[in-house]
Amino acid sequence: MMRKLLVLLSIGFIFGSDAFAQDATFTQFYANRTYINPAYAGADLGLRFNFNYRNLWTAIPGDFSTYSGGVDIGDPNIFGGIGFLANASNEGEGQLQTQRYSIMYSYRLIVIPRMFDLHFGLDAAYMSKEIRDWDAFVFSDQLHPIYGNINPTSVQRPERLKVEMPDFNAGILARFNFKPGGGKSVRSKKTIANTIGFAAHHITQPNESLLGRTEKLPIRFLGHYSMLVSLSKVRSKNPFYLSPNVMYEHQKTLSTLNVGVYALRAPVMIGVWYRNEFKFEANDTDALMFNVGLRGMNRNKSFMYQIGYSYDLTLSKLAGSTSGSHEIAVIIELTRAGFGQKSRYAKKRARNCYNWQGPRSTPKIF
Repeated sequence: MMRKLLVLLSIGFIFGSDAFAQDATFTQFYANRTYINPAYAGADLGLRFNFNYRNLWTAIPGDFSTYSGGVDIGDPNIFGGIGFLANASNEGEGQLQTQRYSIMYSYRLIVIPRMFDLHFGLDAAYMSKEIRDWDAFVFSDQLHPIYGNINPTSVQRPERLKVEMPDFNAGILARFNFKPGGGKSVRSKKTIANTIGFAAHHITQPNESLLGRTEKLPIRFLGHYSMLVSLSKVRSKNPFYLSPNVMYEHQKTLSTLNVGVYALRAPVMIGVWYRNEFKFEANDTDALMFNVGLRGMNRNKSFMYQIGYSYDLTLSKLAGSTSGSHEIAVIIELTRAGFGQKSRYAKKRARNCYNWQGPRSTPKIF
């Protein structure tokens, strides 16, 4: 019965008069940062790869999974960074699949050297939605109250099961440091690093209807902020950090607030997040999210990797029926990759203000 209910819900989202799409979300936001904001493309110098897999509600029949893979490179010779990102998500028994392939560019503006940078990003994409197995859907007129699915349906098969569209995202990102107590030395290691950003997804609101109607994909607004605070002495060889984070998302009628904190000490990271519908009321709580990660590198520090695992504990009305959600993320960084020899001007631009200050094996959170 649960399987049939899910299929009916899927059909309701596809064909309902008030139907709208909600973008896939990731718990390990830091591991897929160009997905949340294209201004992150090339935000750090070098070549960066990311791979993400999310399995939503493992106890519920049907495939609710999302895959993502991307690459971006930051180089002062191009005044910022470029990137590529591919995403695919499956929803339900009928395998409603959404695919998106995008290229992006981010321009970096140095406001105060080593202290304040601005990044402006634009993402252009090809996007498609497709019903991969129409016959897997079950409609209400097929169901008998006692014998179940025994009747033929009067619902007509659409003329097309796939729709394709262009799609665009844009974002802005600010990275800045400040020093507790009003310290003025730029080289001081006792700084608090900050990142704040805003992004708008689907800014042209492409038509995603499979029935030849006009059903625009709603704009998704996203704001995020993170802070990195060292709790160790200035000269500590392996500082202990706390990183408070907040992320707010709004898409049509749905608003979601994510609040969390990471604890970092090379090479390990752990994190706890809370997600709700922006009301902080018990009956609106969605999930608690737990995250662990590990970072490593080769001997000459030119190749670095970071792996992470997260689990979402469902606390909504679906608690006890979903078995939660699982997510795996892998990041690979090649710090010496770039577009050839740096000019003297490019070398000055290479002085990124966002300095993690501790060992390079400290996991990166934004």
